[in-house]
Amino acid sequence: MFNAYLMRTKSRWWVALYLTLAIAAGNRAGKTLAVAVIIIHACLYKMGLKPPESEKQARAWIRHPYLWFHFAIAQEIADLVFIEIRMLLSGTHPAQQGRGCPLAEQVPDIAKWDVKYNGDYRWVVFNEDVGGAEVHFRTTGERALGSLGRDMHGISFDEAGFEPNLEFIVDQVLQLRRLGTGGQLLLISTPTEGLTAFADLWYLGDPDAPDRRPRKFSMRMSTRDNIGYGLDQDMFDSLVDDMDPQLVAQNIDGYFIQGRTAYFNAMSADRQFTDELPEHQPAQRGGAYVQGVDPALRHDSTWSIIGKIGHNAEGLVTIDCVRASRVRGKQTTDAIVGLAVDGHNAYDVNREGFRSRCQTALDATGFGGKMFKEALEKEIPGVRAIEFGGSLQKKRKLLGDLRTMLDSGRLRLPRVGIWLQVRRQVLGYKLDDRAIEQDAVMALACLVAEARRTPDDAEDSVAFDAFSLSDGEIPRYRNNRLVAIAAGEVF
Repeated sequence: MFNAYLMRTKSRWWVALYLTLAIAAGNRAGKTLAVAVIIIHACLYKMGLKPPESEKQARAWIRHPYLWFHFAIAQEIADLVFIEIRMLLSGTHPAQQGRGCPLAEQVPDIAKWDVKYNGDYRWVVFNEDVGGAEVHFRTTGERALGSLGRDMHGISFDEAGFEPNLEFIVDQVLQLRRLGTGGQLLLISTPTEGLTAFADLWYLGDPDAPDRRPRKFSMRMSTRDNIGYGLDQDMFDSLVDDMDPQLVAQNIDGYFIQGRTAYFNAMSADRQFTDELPEHQPAQRGGAYVQGVDPALRHDSTWSIIGKIGHNAEGLVTIDCVRASRVRGKQTTDAIVGLAVDGHNAYDVNREGFRSRCQTALDATGFGGKMFKEALEKEIPGVRAIEFGGSLQKKRKLLGDLRTMLDSGRLRLPRVGIWLQVRRQVLGYKLDDRAIEQDAVMALACLVAEARRTPDDAEDSVAFDAFSLSDGEIPRYRNNRLVAIAAGEVF
């Protein structure tokens, strides 16, 4: 971990080679102490700043501001690294084995840590004689938006895997705070069940991946490597013997595993996100499309997902997803209706020389869904309402159809852009979905339900006419199987 942090580029030897480090660590693997050591080192040497080449430059360099921000999902967790730094600099850390801190002996007032920043959170300020760097210990509450506007020369994020808004925080907040500094970002966490954003970031720097990003580096830290440094071998063996083997791989050795409560099979679902499909495909002449919409008025996301209908050699329905869009945050009825109408109209085309067809299905669970259906019907005649509520059996049937399509390889999705967020929700989904992001999964379930629909499935609707208008042939589906093709006839 230290070697990866220290490596520099050849052209500019003071610039970090790896701008993002992701560490998947077991519990009690020593990651908190390691992060504390890195922060102290970075602040004393002002890592990332070009070192001075003259005495005049040295005077300016030592006065140059240097800010390191350490984040965690809760203030108590952020303060763990603060405690490590305080013990190290005061010479009382157990790892120092009573030898004290030689650096603090040379500079008795090497840092101050007894005053909170604006009375709000922990704050370490180094002595001006050693550069005057500052370390801020903050929480990611309110998606870290309180940190906007600050240049950051270094960032660390402890237990990042437990942050439900990790992608937004990294892309929309932290990345922008280091644009002018080239500062390093350290993401450290024990892998967790249900949230996959940290795993996605980790694999971008996986040394074994052929498409690893060159400025990212990822590694694992096993608890086993810390035995003898605060952990007793006999006690470790006794406790691990009683653990589930899956949990040993995750919580001890830092591997990402699929949780027992995950609804979709991780391997089969992940295979369906493919590089063969572009992020967006426009409507094709004679194409047949379905749109699944999951509306949300409050703080969830409204998703629209559109797929192109086809069939395989056995006559079974297949779907290639061609477009995904969403509206986030507090929304209006008009905005949600507009999202669905835009998607529908983009693929339901009827003009001279070009025709394609799209059918829209809406998650109408609860009062809000029925209200949106009424508003949508004014713009999209024939929109279908799908109810997930009422009984667990009904919900399981709809989700089971989605799982079948994924397991059988008949639902393909792009592996790029916004589809990575869809992938994250699919891999992290569980039936008890009240506390997780699941809007994209519900939109997919609506899409699949509409694509598989036949007259036998719904008394109040007609079959989706997945036809090829270019040559007048109409595939007829019954019980999800292509049974006949007739010309000039619509079923």
